[in-house]
Amino acid sequence: MADFNIDRFVELSGRIELDDLDWEECKRSGLTDAEARVLRYMSDTETHTILYMRDLLAGYSASDPEVTSFLSIWVYEELWHGRALDRVLTVAGHPPPADQFTKATNGAHMRETIEATFSHLAASLTPRFIAVQMTWGAINELTAGAAYQAVERTTKNATLAKLLNRITRQERKHFSFYYQQAEQRLTGDIWAQRLVNLALKRFWTVVGSGVGGDDNLGFIAAALFDSPEGIAALAEAEGVIRKLPGIEWFNLLTGQVRESAANYKLKYGPVAYPQAQLSAQLA
Repeated sequence: MADFNIDRFVELSGRIELDDLDWEECKRSGLTDAEARVLRYMSDTETHTILYMRDLLAGYSASDPEVTSFLSIWVYEELWHGRALDRVLTVAGHPPPADQFTKATNGAHMRETIEATFSHLAASLTPRFIAVQMTWGAINELTAGAAYQAVERTTKNATLAKLLNRITRQERKHFSFYYQQAEQRLTGDIWAQRLVNLALKRFWTVVGSGVGGDDNLGFIAAALFDSPEGIAALAEAEGVIRKLPGIEWFNLLTGQVRESAANYKLKYGPVAYPQAQLSAQLA
């Protein structure tokens, strides 16, 4: 992987281009109810990135110029991902409630508040905790990218597909920063590796589960990844993370997604979604 150039990243950063998209086509094509639910979860996750940055920008990470420069751009671009998805939802007849941001924020798990408290404390005690933050971020960016690609492959809304392609490209740039930072901080540092392993095994959960809720996470898992193609995409992402020094064991992504999908189907029954239907036809 090529070195990440933070100066070039800052110079080329910006919101997703929306003005050239065919919004009339988007309205005509519309969204399925399942797609609307998936996009609502994605939008809530993206627009709440500012809350995740609150946890990242603490302790030693707050004095690192590359980390602070990246996070300044990251939170802005992620906010625009959420706003762009909200525009799709609104144009296609599924506008978010006026209090959606507040509602999603108030619905966040108490677990996230507890984790944030411990995160701030650990970030102030040791610079090695930045390795945890960067590894965590790399996993989340890969997961988000896989989800966007899953929707892009199956939607009949060409405008949405084009938008998701653009969002995925930005997510790859974000992933590149997180991954290279994690790799640099884990290489040759057994204590950083142990700290990352402890944090992942004890606390890591799929991105968005806090503001999105367990039921919505289960729906996403069943709709997008409960198929051979979906599991293969997650396994590929795990393979990338396992290349990091000391993280060769990582398998939490497929495990949590499979468990979430199984629990959702047990509670509510099968999910009707294009990718799931296609997998059934291929089986």
